[in-house]
Amino acid sequence: MFKKIVVASDFSANADRALKMATELARRDQGELHVVHACRAGSYALPPPLDLVSPMPAVATFEHIEDALKVRADRARSEGLPVTTASLVGSPEETIVDYARQAGADLLVIGTSGLGAVAHALLGSVAEKILRQAPCPVLVVPRESAR
Repeated sequence: MFKKIVVASDFSANADRALKMATELARRDQGELHVVHACRAGSYALPPPLDLVSPMPAVATFEHIEDALKVRADRARSEGLPVTTASLVGSPEETIVDYARQAGADLLVIGTSGLGAVAHALLGSVAEKILRQAPCPVLVVPRESAR
C-alpha cells in the first residue's frame, strides 16, 4: 500500500497524467500526496512545447511555481486527499530524491519528457537518474503517445 506518494511535476501535460495516476493510487490506498517541483537556481525550464530555459526573475519564477503547484494540489484535494506541495531549488534528480527520502515516501511518481535519443544522450534523463537513486519504488509514466 502506498500511504505517502511523492509526485514530481514540471507542469507539463505528462506530469499532469502522472499526478492523475498518483491521485488514483492515493485514493485507493487512503494515502496522501506530496506534489513537488524542482528547478535549478537562477533558471527555469519552461514546459513543452517551449522547452527553453527562461531567465525569469526569481520572484516571478517562484510565484509561477507556487501558483502551478496550487492548481495541481487543488485538483487532488477535490478528490478528498491530503496534499502537501513543495518547490525545491537545486538539481531536480537530487532534490526530488532527497525530498522523497525525508518525507518517508512509499512511492515516487514521475512523468517522462520523451526526449529523443540524441537529447537523452547529451542531457541524460531526470527520470532515469531518479530511478537509480530513489529510496522507494518509482512509477514512471510515459508520454501518452509512447503507448
